[in-house]
Amino acid sequence: MEIFKLKHLLDQVKALNDRYKKINELTGENFNVFRILKLESSEVRMHSAFLAELLSPNGSHGQKDKFLKLFLKSFCYKNNPIDSESCKVEIEKHTGFIRENGTEGGRIDIVITDKHNHQIIIENKIYAGDQVNQLYRYRNYSPKADFIYLTLEGNKPSNLSQNELSIDIDFKCYSYAHHIIEWLEQCRKEVAILPIIRESITQYLNLIKYLTNQTLNDTMADELYTLLASNFEASFIIADNLRHSLFKLTEKLSEELVIVATELGLIYHNNVDFKDNYTGFWFSKDEWKYLMIGFQFQNKNKALTYGFTVKSNPEKLPLKITEEFKQIRSNLFKSSLWWPMFEKIDSPFDNWDKYEAWKAIENGSMRSLIREKIEYLLRITEKMEL
Repeated sequence: MEIFKLKHLLDQVKALNDRYKKINELTGENFNVFRILKLESSEVRMHSAFLAELLSPNGSHGQKDKFLKLFLKSFCYKNNPIDSESCKVEIEKHTGFIRENGTEGGRIDIVITDKHNHQIIIENKIYAGDQVNQLYRYRNYSPKADFIYLTLEGNKPSNLSQNELSIDIDFKCYSYAHHIIEWLEQCRKEVAILPIIRESITQYLNLIKYLTNQTLNDTMADELYTLLASNFEASFIIADNLRHSLFKLTEKLSEELVIVATELGLIYHNNVDFKDNYTGFWFSKDEWKYLMIGFQFQNKNKALTYGFTVKSNPEKLPLKITEEFKQIRSNLFKSSLWWPMFEKIDSPFDNWDKYEAWKAIENGSMRSLIREKIEYLLRITEKMEL
């Protein structure tokens, strides 16, 4: 196919996109308070908190159990006679310390309990990966509960997490992309004459649609379908070659990071594989015995995290280093067994499933951001033996 036909289709799509961008600017569709506050991937502070507030009969929305009743109809599958009026909703419920075999304990994202002790358990996954025996031990906490495994696209949990549990019997998989959006739209109808609650739900709905790639409005989607359907061959050629183009961009970034590493006296290691979780790229020095600077995707090409990660068994990390990190960690950084100090990269650089991240790679902004993070980590640990 002639190149000019491909270019003509791309020009038409760009013109369509530009037109609807302008419409979105005029109507305020681009304004989203949750994205402005960079909360889009925060499971606890954003998603669990917002869902729990809507589900609580004592929530500040003042609608009692109206939203919870809609949720029970759509999500509960065990026919437990849940008394919605008496329900208590808890976030990050502590169920005890995790046993060595991982079969009991932990913190459950959302637990809903009525006066008869009937329960709903929600394991809420935006980008975080599964823990070993995580679902198994939560089921052990409340075997008769309606157990909901909630992800953006309705993905299944890992075998390591569910252990011997069976999908659709011990738990059910639900998605934000379909089930939560459908429920939120029902909730919004219930408060159509209450503007503050209605628009708050609308803001959250728009955030979910952004995270699940459903931001096109119906009119634009129809126009785009007509345009692509009349240019099927060109559309498939472009789609088939997009992956190759993105691969070339990752190669470009990798070459740039080799230069960054050399200039900073570091060694660059690349292990990016968007088919798997927990891949990324790392920077080290020969004299660093225990740690590396890591940039790791928590969920395939999403939730990019950076910080110091251990080279091998975290239990061998000297207590001296652990104590030193405690002294230098600010409110910006968290810690875990394998990551003595880490934080999520700010949006939109954290999500390589979105155009904005690839634009940043192409124009050099991503390279600059990564270098800036590395230099900061080197500066605050300058006198430490890593």
